[in-house]
Amino acid sequence: MVAPRLRSRSKKRKYRRTPGGETVIHYDAKKHSRHHCARCGGVLDGTPSGTPIEIKRMKRSERVPERPYAGVLCSGCTEKLMRYKTRFEIKFNHLEFKDMELQRDLTLEKFLPRGWWKEISTEVEEK
Repeated sequence: MVAPRLRSRSKKRKYRRTPGGETVIHYDAKKHSRHHCARCGGVLDGTPSGTPIEIKRMKRSERVPERPYAGVLCSGCTEKLMRYKTRFEIKFNHLEFKDMELQRDLTLEKFLPRGWWKEISTEVEEK
C-alpha cells in the first residue's frame, strides 16, 4: 500500500517505466497557481508562482516588485488608486477645484487607510 501522505490528490502522479520493465508511480507536487490582483482578479506580473518554502528562500527583490501595493494590486489598479487619491487631494487642497464633483469608488478605497479622505478634508477646514 502507498504511504498515506501520497494518497492525496494534491500530489501529481507520474507513471514511469523502470529499466527492469516495471511501471512505478512517482509523486510530485502540483504546480502552484499565479498570484492574482485583489481588485480586478488579473494575474500579477513579477511575482513567482511556487510553494511557500520556495518563495521564502528567494531574496525579497525576487519575490515582489518594488512599488506600492506590489503583490496585492496589479500595476493598472495601482495607477487607478493613485489617480483616485490625487483627485481628492487636489479638490481639498486647491481652491479652484473646490466645487468639483467626485464619485467615491469603494472598490479602490478599501486599499486605502480607513478615514483617509476625512483627514484631507479636515486639513482644509483648519487652514
